[in-house]
Amino acid sequence: MATTATSEVPRERADSRRKRLRLIEAARSAIAEHGLQASTTDITERAEVGVGTLYRRFGSKEALVADVLLDGVAEIQAWADAALDDPDPWAGLSGFLFAYTEAQLANLGLAEFTSGTAQPLAPEVAARGAELAEAIDRLVRRAQDHGSLRADVTWRDLVLISIAPMGGTECLGATRGEGQWRRTIAIALDGLRAPAASTLPPE
Repeated sequence: MATTATSEVPRERADSRRKRLRLIEAARSAIAEHGLQASTTDITERAEVGVGTLYRRFGSKEALVADVLLDGVAEIQAWADAALDDPDPWAGLSGFLFAYTEAQLANLGLAEFTSGTAQPLAPEVAARGAELAEAIDRLVRRAQDHGSLRADVTWRDLVLISIAPMGGTECLGATRGEGQWRRTIAIALDGLRAPAASTLPPE
C-alpha cells in the first residue's frame, strides 16, 4: 500500500505540471489574440481545464497574465541584450527594431502592455518594462557613439516608430498588406541614419 501511495504522488505532480503548462500556453495564445482582457473562460477552454484549476495553480487570472507578460518581456530583453553584443551597433539596433515591431504586431497583449493601455499590472512587470526601456536607450546611445545613428534621436523615438505600423489597415484606397510593416520600418531606419539631412522638431 505504501508503494502505491508513493507512486501516486509523482503522477499527481506530473499531472499538475502538465495542467500548469497548458494554462500558460493557453493564456499566451488568448492574450496574443484578444489582448490582456482575454477572458478566464477562453483561457481555461483552450487549456481544457476547469476554472478552478486556474485559480489553484495561479491564484488569479491576473497572476497568470503577469507570468505570461514577464516571459514575453524577457524574450524581448534577450533580443536587446543580443543587439547590444552585436559588433555592429547599427545592425544590432536595426535588427532589434524589426524584431520588436514584429513581436508587437503578433501579440495584442504585448502591444497593449508596451503602449501603456493595459490596466495597472504587477510591480515586477512594470519593473521589467523599465529595464527594457533602459536597454533600448543603451542601444540608441551605442549607435550614436558609433556615428551610424543621428545624434538627435532618442530611445522614445525608436519605440514610437515600433508601433507606427499598428494603425489602420487602409488609407485613400491603399491597403496595408502583411509585409507592409517591414517597408515602414525600413523607411524609418533610413531616416534614422547619420548624417541627418535635417533637424528634428523638439520631442
